[in-house]
Amino acid sequence: MRKISKRILSVVLSLALIASTFVFASSTFAADAPGTDIPLIYVVGTGAHLIADNPDGTTRKIFPLQLPENFIMDTVKENIDVFAKAVITQEWDEFCDVVYNIMSPLYADLMLDENGNPRDNSRVDVSMAKDRINPAKTNGKYGTEQFRFAYDWRVDPYVTAEKLHQYIEDVLEVTGETEVALLGRCLGDCITAAYMDKYDGEYVADYISYASALNGAEFCTKAFCGEIYLDADGIERFVYDLELSTDTNMNELIQAFVTVLNETYGLDFLAWSVNNVYPDIYLKIVPRLLRDMYGNFPAYWAMVSDEDYIKAKETVFHGVDKEQYANFINIIDNYHYNVQVRAPEMFNEFKDRGVNVANVTKYGYQTLPVVADADVLGEDFCTAYKASFGATTATIDTVLSDDYIATAQANGTDKYISPDKQIDASTCLSPDTTWFIKNMQHKTFPLSINPLFDYIINAENPTVFGNEDFPQYLVYDYETDTMTPMVTENMNTTERYNSDFFEALKKVIEFLFNLIKDSIANSINPAPAE
Repeated sequence: MRKISKRILSVVLSLALIASTFVFASSTFAADAPGTDIPLIYVVGTGAHLIADNPDGTTRKIFPLQLPENFIMDTVKENIDVFAKAVITQEWDEFCDVVYNIMSPLYADLMLDENGNPRDNSRVDVSMAKDRINPAKTNGKYGTEQFRFAYDWRVDPYVTAEKLHQYIEDVLEVTGETEVALLGRCLGDCITAAYMDKYDGEYVADYISYASALNGAEFCTKAFCGEIYLDADGIERFVYDLELSTDTNMNELIQAFVTVLNETYGLDFLAWSVNNVYPDIYLKIVPRLLRDMYGNFPAYWAMVSDEDYIKAKETVFHGVDKEQYANFINIIDNYHYNVQVRAPEMFNEFKDRGVNVANVTKYGYQTLPVVADADVLGEDFCTAYKASFGATTATIDTVLSDDYIATAQANGTDKYISPDKQIDASTCLSPDTTWFIKNMQHKTFPLSINPLFDYIINAENPTVFGNEDFPQYLVYDYETDTMTPMVTENMNTTERYNSDFFEALKKVIEFLFNLIKDSIANSINPAPAE
């Protein structure tokens, strides 16, 4: 019914727009106004602020974590001797105990009980109450981010799906609509998928996975498996993706130091030292820490990939009585096998029933450099392969081979290959409705992406070939906060990784020279005492 209404509306608006050009050529009309025709429920990712009740009836903030002043430096100073002893003797038990005793208390307030339920009435610090919903339209459209759903990102996604169901019904009641669009970002896509399974997609006309962790998030997966691995080249690339200092010169100096360190094998030695020791000690520390931290959150288990799920359970519950965690394991198993494993089948079922299912994946960055193969193409948290449900990708600094592209041309699937030749979308779950944005990190949600969501929701049959402004491959520009179609001129966005060793060495030498010069000058002409 909504699709027919869209056709009628589009005809009326088109006629109105044509007529208007003869009267007010510069006017703005509803057809061009930003926003969505139906409410878009944006289910955010992790990180919403959490509070808990005190015995006296007041509340306390439990997330974000509040570290004591100078916590890191003081901790290092107080325990450097323990670390040094472990390095010399290669006996790590005391060091692991110290790390556990330092880290575990920081998460005490966040801990759930053994059944995955919040304690002290801990909850998200924002109200999703019906009376706080704004039903207003602007130029006949709902705002793209008007209906944000925040939730407790620790608990079972099925439990959150119940709250999401109530919120959707409240939005429909307040707005008078009969359908909504769902947009799940990162962990939010795990929540929306749980909703689709639990409520059989009730009320949902459009479904968008955005920077999705539904198929697994690399860092979360490997951390739960205890498979941490330092990648020296990945560490160097990583510092070029960070703003380590607000001072541009200092930022560039830090990057130069890391480049010189890597090119002279300093980072390789550091990585080798950690990677050589870690496999022998991780079972002494990782399971304990995870059971008191993120492994205690059912929602985080939703981001563990299927192929690593069994290993993750073996690691996190290593050395404890599994019966003690039987209810918790049933909770995470229920989600894993009914949602994550079934997600492709479930999405295809909904598509067959007329739900517009789409995916928006980011890339242009490596995964975090604490996993093997950190050069896998993604957006630092999720790989493009996982987030897009199957895209074939090159690594961060390579392209698909000539033979691969020739085969795609012979098969007629080369139209799905990105202009930069790093991604082939033909192997995705939904090639015609999967968009890729290059040069956009996981944490970024700029306003410039909203028109793409508007198009996906408002169009009759949106595809990557249906609108020249929104082709399959787009590029994000941080400096101008704009998103444009990928072309030859803007597709090479990884020049930041092409650091020159001699330029970096020059910066380091100049810095050291100036440091020595200033030190000598100060010793000869010390500053006058106040």
